[in-house]
Parts: sequence; C-alpha cells; structure tokens
Amino acid sequence: MCTHRYTVPGTLLLRRMISSSEVATALRPFYFAVHPDLFGRYPQQRQVNEDSLKLLSAHLESLLTQKRILPSTPRALPFYVRASNAPQDRGTFNLVKVPLERTVDTKLVLRRILESCNLPTEYVDKMPATKNSSSVSSSGSTYEEGFQQQQQQHQSFYYKKRSEYNFGKEEQGEEEDDSSPFEKEFDLFQFRIKKVRENETLKKWLRKHVVTATVRTKAVQELQEEVEKLREDVTKRLGLREIIYDCGWNVEHFRGCLKSLEKLAELHPGALDGLKDRTLVFAAFTGVSLEGHVMLFTGDVQRNWLELVKTIDKHDSYLRKLPAYEYALSQVLRNIRIGRRKFMPKAQAMAYASHLRKITTALLDYLGKSKFPKAWPTDLSMFELVVESEAGPLMVSPTGQLIVPATCPGSLLVDFLTNHLEEALEKQSSYDRQKHIERDLHARCVAQFQLRSLTKDDSVTPDRMIECLEKLLAQGGPSGGSLELADLNLTITTYYSVLTDGTVCIPWDWKQ
Repeated sequence: MCTHRYTVPGTLLLRRMISSSEVATALRPFYFAVHPDLFGRYPQQRQVNEDSLKLLSAHLESLLTQKRILPSTPRALPFYVRASNAPQDRGTFNLVKVPLERTVDTKLVLRRILESCNLPTEYVDKMPATKNSSSVSSSGSTYEEGFQQQQQQHQSFYYKKRSEYNFGKEEQGEEEDDSSPFEKEFDLFQFRIKKVRENETLKKWLRKHVVTATVRTKAVQELQEEVEKLREDVTKRLGLREIIYDCGWNVEHFRGCLKSLEKLAELHPGALDGLKDRTLVFAAFTGVSLEGHVMLFTGDVQRNWLELVKTIDKHDSYLRKLPAYEYALSQVLRNIRIGRRKFMPKAQAMAYASHLRKITTALLDYLGKSKFPKAWPTDLSMFELVVESEAGPLMVSPTGQLIVPATCPGSLLVDFLTNHLEEALEKQSSYDRQKHIERDLHARCVAQFQLRSLTKDDSVTPDRMIECLEKLLAQGGPSGGSLELADLNLTITTYYSVLTDGTVCIPWDWKQ
C-alpha cells in the first residue's frame, strides 16, 4: 500500500491509496462466482472466464501500480455465471458483460464490477477515498472498523456460496476461517496464472491459439473495410482533417460512433461546422485535447457532442493560453522544459491549464519563504517536467521525464527534484539510445514475420520491448516455421490473450 505524507504549516495531510489486498478482498465474491475452476466440465465457459480474468488482472495491476489505463483494455469483459443452483439448471449459464470504467478511480471500477453481477458493494463503499484527509488517526480508525465489519459480511456470503456449490467442506467455525482456501482467492488465482506462464512457451501457446486469432481476424476484415469507407465518407462530409478511434472498444463500436456522428450531422445541418479542418477523436472524454483535437466520449449522448461543438471556442481559448502557462512555470523552475508524458492518456486543455496554474502557484509560495537548494544547477533546461492531474504520480518515468501531480506542495516538489535529477538524466540518456534500436527492431519484426501490425502497451518500456523483439527475431521468420505470426496483429503487453478482433497479445518476457 502506497501512502505519501507531507507537512504544511498547521495541517497534516495524508494521501491514502487502495492496496492490492483490499482489491482482492473487495472482489472476493466476484472471483468465486466466475472462477474458472467452477467450470471444469464446461471448457468453453471456463476458457472465456480465464481469458477475461487475465485481462482484468492486468487492468487492476495497472491502476494500482501506475494509476493508468492500458490501451489494450476493453470497455467490458465477458464472464459466465451460473443461472442458479437448482439441479434442473445445472449447465445453464448467463453471459454477463462486466464493465471496466475508463477511469483511474479504482473504487469506482470495483463498484461497477460487483454491481454488474448483483454482488454486495458495502465493503467497497466503506473503502477510503483517495483524497487528502485532515487527520491520520481518525481516518485510519474509521476505515479499520469498516474493514473488519465488511470482512465478516463477506466471509458469511463466501461460505454460503461455497456450501451451495458443494465446493469443499461445510463451514468449520471461526477458528478455521484463516485456513479457508478462498481467504486469498485473488492471490491464489494470480499464483496459478503465474505458474502457467512459467511453463508456457510462446511456440506452444501460439500453436493452441493461432487458429482462433486467424478466424477472428478474417471475420472482422470485411467489417473493417466497411468502417474505413464510412470513416472516409464522414471525414469528407464534415470537412475534417481525420477521424481517430482511441477508446479501446472493438471495430463494431467504432462503426456505431461514426453512424451516430453521421446522424447528428443530418439532424442538425450546419451545427457541426466548427469541426472543419480539425482532427476528431472518439475517446474516453468529451473536450479538446492538448493537441487541439476534438474529443468525443463514445458513451455520451449526442446532445453533449453538440454542446461541445457549440462551445469549442471556449476550449480553444484555453488551448491558446497553454504556451504562456508553460513558459511561466519554466521560468520559475530555471528554464526547465515543460513536456507531455511520452505515452500518457489524452488530457483536456481546460484541466491542464488549471494544473499548470496550481503547480506554478505552489512553487511561488515556496520561493516566498525559501530558496532553491544550492546544489541545483543554475539552468535546468536539460530536464523535462510533466504536470499531471491531482491523481497523478510523483515519479521519474522510464523515459527520464519528471512526473508531478498538480497538487504537489512546493516543498515536496523541490525535495523530489533534488533527489531525482541525476536519475532523470540517466534514464533520459538511456531512452534516447534505445528508442532508435527499438524502431529498427520493430521494422525488422514486421517484415520478417509478415505481420499486419505490431504495437505495444504503454507499460512496456523500450528496454523490455527491445529484449522481446530480439528474442522474436532470433526465432526466425514464417518460412522457418518457428513462430506462426503471419498476417496477424501482434501486441506486446504483460499477458497472453486473443482479443475479439483477432489481435494476439503476448507478454514481453515470453518463454522460449
């Protein structure tokens, strides 16, 4: 569990982050309802649940460790659950689409998962919000009481389900609670997945799944051609520069977005004239991005899209102010470069302007009472600072950028920079060398294996990608018969999976 403390005159602030053990406890009823081991006699349902749990595990790990959403994470995951426990319904299942909210609010993500399966959310509701609290002791005691109370409720629910499914022995009493095989269900599942991965070679996994990937890829090929034609038509009709799809759903959803935009243009002639000569992106929010792209949230009603286009001048005004805000912050921090994270999710211009003002004000308040350390260089232009939202991390990125949240106090920011400037330079130098190597290896892999595309998740750093690509190239191309990857879309990530559109996901550290 991650906890950051810092002192401001007269106040003690605490930032409380949700831990992996709390996530496991919150999702315990869910894991029991969908666990693949419950579907041993039904291989199709078992495989679906196992694949979905792998994706869910990677998604939760990314939220907890990096406070970010993996680009390959779908909007919803399919899970089979038993229709009922009645004997006549044995072998009857319901397919539930479990939503994955496009937010770094882990508490909200957990609540939506449980609600989709009609499972209790009391424990999640009592989990602490990841906001600053004015008191450490009072916050801690309240949470501890809620945790213990909900722990008892979940144990009761859990053992009831365990008995209904005849899964193991009946309840043994409180003294044996700690030995329950489901006490750490999430940890057990992750351990099993880890053991499978350790014994699973890439060649063996591909042999089992390449047919599925090929069938899915060909199945959506005709649809993709239709969507591409529709994209060109809508782009031309609205006078757009281009239309980009960046929200994680499949191509069918993209077609639905294009149809909705086309219908909106028909219902409100001339109302979308503000989009001319602009790039439109179907994304996870509605607004204007830092690049000036018009972002439309795919879950919004058309009225909200229309409202954005009507007020686009207001968003553009903030966009025009950003260089001035960035310059002001750079001047305060000795000409440090203000950048954007290399692989960060898109952000709104209005929100980013507010973040820049907050961090600049915090530094000016600090300089009103203190001075920068004497050990600092007189010029920081060789370093790059990235300002993110209040929920952002305080860290040095793998590319050498200094990442800071907008609410970081001046004293904490100065202390962070003092201790990490050297590390930032080392990582920056390493990234500058590796990115050229990665590009070369990327091109060689696409050509050698005759891939349709080769991408990676943002969690895969250049050094990991290089290691992965070098191992792939060492296996030889399709003519050698070593790896069956021809005509596939390949994504390097942290897990094995075949997505609904046929994209093959493999971990960067796959075994030979």
